[in-house]
Amino acid sequence: MDYPPGMMNAMNGMPPPRRPNDPNRSSPNYANQYSSADYRIRQMGFPPSDYRPAPYAAMNIMNQQTHPTPFRPSPTAQRPSGVAVLIPGPSPSHSFRNPSLPLPSRPPTHSTQRSTSTPTPVPRPIASAHPVPQSYPIDYQLLLLSLAEDYLATAHGQAFDANFKDRENSLQLYYKLVAAGLACMEAVMKRFKLQPQMEANLRLRYASVLYEETENMMEAEQCLSDGIKLCDRYRFFDLKYNMEHLLAQVLFKGSPRASLKFLDGVIKDAEAYQHAAWLYALRFLKVSLLLQLSSHQDTLSAFTQLRCISARADQASDKAVLAVASVLEALVHLRQSSSAETIEQAQRAIALARSLQHGSVTGQLAQLAVLTNILDLSCSLQQFDPVQSVIKMQAMQASLESPHDGWSADGSFLVAVSSQNASQTSNGNGVVRKDSKGLPSILFSWAPWTDVYALGYLLSSLSIAHRNTSDGLRSEQMLKEGIRYLDRNPVKADSVLESISATASRNTWRRTLECFLRLHLVFALCTRTAWAPAQEQLQKLSENTTSAPDKPDILDRLILYLDGIINQGTGHLSTALSIFQRPCFSITTKPTSPAHTDL
Repeated sequence: MDYPPGMMNAMNGMPPPRRPNDPNRSSPNYANQYSSADYRIRQMGFPPSDYRPAPYAAMNIMNQQTHPTPFRPSPTAQRPSGVAVLIPGPSPSHSFRNPSLPLPSRPPTHSTQRSTSTPTPVPRPIASAHPVPQSYPIDYQLLLLSLAEDYLATAHGQAFDANFKDRENSLQLYYKLVAAGLACMEAVMKRFKLQPQMEANLRLRYASVLYEETENMMEAEQCLSDGIKLCDRYRFFDLKYNMEHLLAQVLFKGSPRASLKFLDGVIKDAEAYQHAAWLYALRFLKVSLLLQLSSHQDTLSAFTQLRCISARADQASDKAVLAVASVLEALVHLRQSSSAETIEQAQRAIALARSLQHGSVTGQLAQLAVLTNILDLSCSLQQFDPVQSVIKMQAMQASLESPHDGWSADGSFLVAVSSQNASQTSNGNGVVRKDSKGLPSILFSWAPWTDVYALGYLLSSLSIAHRNTSDGLRSEQMLKEGIRYLDRNPVKADSVLESISATASRNTWRRTLECFLRLHLVFALCTRTAWAPAQEQLQKLSENTTSAPDKPDILDRLILYLDGIINQGTGHLSTALSIFQRPCFSITTKPTSPAHTDL
């Protein structure tokens, strides 16, 4: 086979013949027309010790000799299999052009004069089947915000272990992660010019973290005040209401009265603009804040707000909101007093809530149905009606055993309102948001399903406590099973990511529930004179209450009272008498007024 002269020279290690019209060029750009590879070489310094095997098309060109031997064609000349020639490879810090893109074609260029010295090897890029990724400019805003969310997510994952394992080190790590996340968000707010909506969202997120994780209420208040002004300027109504909702909670920590006064002004604005969804949310917030105060006047104000919500919801046909308001009204009545009149008002509110729970919207709220059954059973327990208590206990257990797939891990649920208020509602994660059907909904927070199920054991045991000995000790078995259920279902780090304050509140509630389970178990054991197991359970109860930071005041007096009963039952009368004669058990008589004395 006859080969072109240039190709035969390249095969025998000789330079290809130069064309007389080609200028003498020193450019290291080569295009081999006899091969499929096309190389474009850039002259730059590479480390001399960095070598790679060259492909066949570049080997013979790089392996040029100073004095080539004359070409003698031979009919038996075969294409060599390849000589292992090493050429300098590119530096890792340099990125070549994407080899998948075509190069402009150019004819092979060679010098017209023979060189008397050995040509210096020129570095060539290595063709790759995978394109080299292109470098893009770094978006530091997005980077810092992503780091902030990662820091906070990692910290909230650590919050579950902060109260149990290696408390000191876990807390230090948690505080460092939260501080790093806050620093990233603060750097973005101070060093970058953001879009108005992005800045408003960032201020809301930054203030919420300050409120949940720190005691810097002044900084959170200032951040929210600036954010509210920004939302007013650009008419971001949804973000503005979210900021005002959070600002009321921030103010409540320092001055409750100032917070309630500020909230009254926000409610008037929402009512003037006819933003009904936010009007419901702000009034529910005021009810929650009023119930945290202990005065009777604040309780009456909470009833007033609930009645305003019920009237507005009834007028707008918001059945789910009306049901929630009725259930909360029953809860406030039971919390206020245990008198017969109060219990009757609570049962009236529960009956209204039950009449509304047969609709398509309210029927899907499993949390609302369970809470209604729990309050209804509590009314019967307050009235000391054993027959009705057993019937309502069975209804509560049936609601707890029903499927709870829609129950979120943190216990929160959405209550939908009418669709006419969807214009000012965003798809974000605020207090008022759109549900899966596109309806504006209000976010409510409650207990997780495992905690509510454990509460069901306590209420079921109290319902049949009067027949414990005649019913095969079922009441004691329910109390013991409730304690075991809490031990089998601890707070898991992968269930929900929440702040350390929320985790501490949940753990405190669970520990208090366990204390009441053991307390009623001791009462049941003392009723049938089982003094040894009663003393054992009382010892465990005392250990739990000692480590509990926030426990009810009555719990210590009940434990002391049970200690006196056990000592009296076991024959230690002097010890029991000394316990019963303590000042905490003394009955104080209220001083009579002069008017009563005269009458």
